[in-house]
Amino acid sequence: MAPYGLGKVKIALELSVTNISKGKVTLCLLAVFGWIAPAAAAIDSVTVNKTRPYEKAAGYTYAEITIAGSVRRTDSVGQYSVPAVIIYPRNRCGNDVGVVDWLNSAALHFFPETTGEFSTIDFTLASTGNHLFEEGYTYLSIQWNKLVTDRFGPKAPQDNYDHNHLVYGSIEHGADAWEILLDAARLLKNPSKFPGKNRPARVDTVLSSGYSQGGALQLELLAEGLDPKRVYDGHFIQMIGFQCWKRDDSEPHFGFPGDCARLPAPGQHAPVVMLVSESDMLAAKRLGFGKGAYFARNSTDPSWRQYEMAGVSHIPEPIVALGLPNQNKADPRPLFRAAFDNLARWARGGRHGNKPPPARYFEGYVDANDEFIAMKDDDGHFVGGVRLPHVKSQVQGRVAGAPLGNHGPLNEVVPFNPFVLLGGTFERFEDSELLARYPTRHGYVKRVKRAADELADKDYITRKDRRALIEAAEHEPLYASDRVN
Repeated sequence: MAPYGLGKVKIALELSVTNISKGKVTLCLLAVFGWIAPAAAAIDSVTVNKTRPYEKAAGYTYAEITIAGSVRRTDSVGQYSVPAVIIYPRNRCGNDVGVVDWLNSAALHFFPETTGEFSTIDFTLASTGNHLFEEGYTYLSIQWNKLVTDRFGPKAPQDNYDHNHLVYGSIEHGADAWEILLDAARLLKNPSKFPGKNRPARVDTVLSSGYSQGGALQLELLAEGLDPKRVYDGHFIQMIGFQCWKRDDSEPHFGFPGDCARLPAPGQHAPVVMLVSESDMLAAKRLGFGKGAYFARNSTDPSWRQYEMAGVSHIPEPIVALGLPNQNKADPRPLFRAAFDNLARWARGGRHGNKPPPARYFEGYVDANDEFIAMKDDDGHFVGGVRLPHVKSQVQGRVAGAPLGNHGPLNEVVPFNPFVLLGGTFERFEDSELLARYPTRHGYVKRVKRAADELADKDYITRKDRRALIEAAEHEPLYASDRVN
């Protein structure tokens, strides 16, 4: 990053403790006024539509904003005006890391007739809870999808109903999405267009975050080299196979998922962390586009990490509950929280350290049709990968993990519904099986602790989530009659 100009500044010093710095006390230098910003982005204006203290995190401000900017195309210059939500530390002293959530609007593509304006999902918040705000991140979610803004129009109706701020805007071309997403990162690094005295503080490092549809956008950006100046310092790609979401002017979708042209070359991109589920190894062919996550491993690239999560579906119930009685109940959120912190340290540390833990892959192979054929353990879960305590594992030759049933990757009970398919399944073991496995609660908790300790020691989960997993095991109703004490 180019150095900032010095100028005349008034500096306030504050202390900040975060897990990003591994628990060490760090000095936060804040320019209260007069700081010299980096080169201006193509953002013309930022309008604050609503603002309030963020009720889910003390010391944070929530603001609904509209970003207006210019798009410099090869043959023309266009304009956009898109909604965004920014949640930032009110004391202007966070951890200097921003996250741009590439908003998911896939439901509007697959179910356009039945999906309303509240169908967009901020998956970054759904998969991390309050972790980002506990650790001092600045968060921004932005609309990039012309299909959405064309459907709902430039502004919300003036009536007495609640509306989803994130769907109302104006985008001229589908491919303008790339400049909009880059401008979101530029705004976090240079918030000078943000009006008023209570603007968010600039951050030094910005991570992109995309889940499913958003992850396919990130892969397209990387495959096509659409961020040559590395406006983003790292990319957290979640729950997607080797599929790229294209952007063009073909109606009605203005681009749709398909095959990626290539993996980015080593050294030609910012650090990447990918989290993928068992579903993402299997579902691409069944949905009719792209390839499974086996082809995204990129194992020879030192700036790429892929973690394949055993027993986890693409849409597990703890992240988005679909209202299905047997949806996959595995909770991968501890892996998401640690992945953000690992990527932030990696993006800030460059080539000289702070690298995340090694990639972990499932065991198996691809057949002649590019289908991944997984090896499975005795409980039906994929062998290998990152193994949270809801699946069995081995730690130094001892059994760890304490599954309560089978967590399946795909649910085909409703034909032609990709969300039900990707919600996976959960089939709980019979009480007799659970009692045979865990005759005492002490034994059950011991196996959970063994798995959690191993994951935390190697930075796959945080120490806080390690404690939470063990505490949850101490109160888990192991079987219906609750005969285990």
